[in-house]
Amino acid sequence: MPFLSTTSRPVRRRHRAALPPPVPVAPPRPAPRRVARNFAALSLAEVACRGTAMAVTFTLAARLGRDGYGKVEFAFNIVFWLVLLVRDGLEVIAAREIARHPRLIRPLVDHLLALKGLLALGLLAGLIVVGSVTLKGPTERAILSVYGLMLLTTALGLDYVYRGIERMGLVAVSLVLRTTVYAIGAVLSVGDVSRIVWVPAWLVAGEACGIALVWACYVRRFGMPRPSLSSGQFVKVVVRRGRPVYLIQMAQAVIGSVDFLIVGLMSHWDDVGLYSAPHRMSMAVLTFSLIFQQVVFPGLARSWRESPMSSRASLDVLVRVLMIGLIPIAVGATVLAGPMVRGLLHAEYAGAALLLALGIWRAPLLGLAFLYQTSLIALNRETAGVRLLICGAVASAPLVGLLRWGFGLPGAACAVLIIGSGLVIAGYACLAKEGRQPSWHHHLGKPLLASLAMVPVCLSLRGQMLAVPVLAGALVYIIVLTALGGLRSEDLRVLLGRDDRDAGSK
Repeated sequence: MPFLSTTSRPVRRRHRAALPPPVPVAPPRPAPRRVARNFAALSLAEVACRGTAMAVTFTLAARLGRDGYGKVEFAFNIVFWLVLLVRDGLEVIAAREIARHPRLIRPLVDHLLALKGLLALGLLAGLIVVGSVTLKGPTERAILSVYGLMLLTTALGLDYVYRGIERMGLVAVSLVLRTTVYAIGAVLSVGDVSRIVWVPAWLVAGEACGIALVWACYVRRFGMPRPSLSSGQFVKVVVRRGRPVYLIQMAQAVIGSVDFLIVGLMSHWDDVGLYSAPHRMSMAVLTFSLIFQQVVFPGLARSWRESPMSSRASLDVLVRVLMIGLIPIAVGATVLAGPMVRGLLHAEYAGAALLLALGIWRAPLLGLAFLYQTSLIALNRETAGVRLLICGAVASAPLVGLLRWGFGLPGAACAVLIIGSGLVIAGYACLAKEGRQPSWHHHLGKPLLASLAMVPVCLSLRGQMLAVPVLAGALVYIIVLTALGGLRSEDLRVLLGRDDRDAGSK
């Protein structure tokens, strides 16, 4: 279909006449400044959201107990998979096309709203039916059904429009609003396990408020959407072009959360609750790498016409920055896992320290692997790694189950690390075939050395208040990394928007 074209071929005149009038979109600012501003906006919002969400998590874990908290987390993760079916594959394609063709925002939104709405209604109906058959208690069925309403709010979401035109400020405000509503409602209304159903209810309410804000801004600028599936050609194009992206997104979701679902199927609710707390903390760290990918994706989507050398240099900067942030967090959380669990969680979660020390490494491994896959999507090479990802997703479930059966809960966490390592190697190989692989050995060595330097400091201060070893370790890391030349001034200028040249020119 013309408005989804990603090639440089001219569009026929008769097709142009059928398009709606162009939507005025302000010209983008210089790329480095835009990336820096968007990343700062989303990062600040995510810090606030994740900090608030983790505080709510610790509160609910204590009030609901391991059994009740395990039920909430298990139901949430099931619905999370279905939400990805509605959101990620379609919205990634839409954001890419909007980044390349901003004048076609309205027809894309009209068609996607109808398509996502029908998909969400079907999945919600199936979820309620399956839940009523497989879940024994009425409380478990109610929790799952209320969480299922997130499918409807997801279908109405328009965040991808503002991600595509790289106006992340509104998205950031929307995220903060969603988390604030959820946090206030959950903390004030859920005092014990008897009010457990209010946890998903307030999460859905928060999502609805954030989405309503984005809708108000969209309607003011672009007009009221008119959902339509009148064009069968649109559906065919979305299915054809979105299929590889859909498979990649779903495979990533399986790899990132299948361990929790397998643990839920093989364990009592008490063990599910024990595993869920460190799992949530690890996924919170991984979220920052996902934000980073969302911010840089439109720029990568426009770089598909660049030379391999220029594209490779741009990816070098992104990998370097990602690893500088994630590796010290993983090392620090491993060293301080015991004090973190004792200081942040209830006493009944004391056995979660080892799970946190192992699970935190999914953040750098999966963050790097998913960045490689995002680069392949942006470069129109999504099919290059989709088969390997599917193989990894298919293998992850039996591997997690086998290691969970043989080694308990730590075995399930280790299975994710094995899959993540394989994905990093596979993604690098796919980029190497295109001549766009990053110089990974330069980006991992210095952060690892600097992180190892902070280990003795953190160990010597483990008996102090948790903030003391954390801050001391961070200071040592920055000093050593700077001495090793790991903090490059040119990279900082690009990220801070001080240099208007493209990152690839570095």
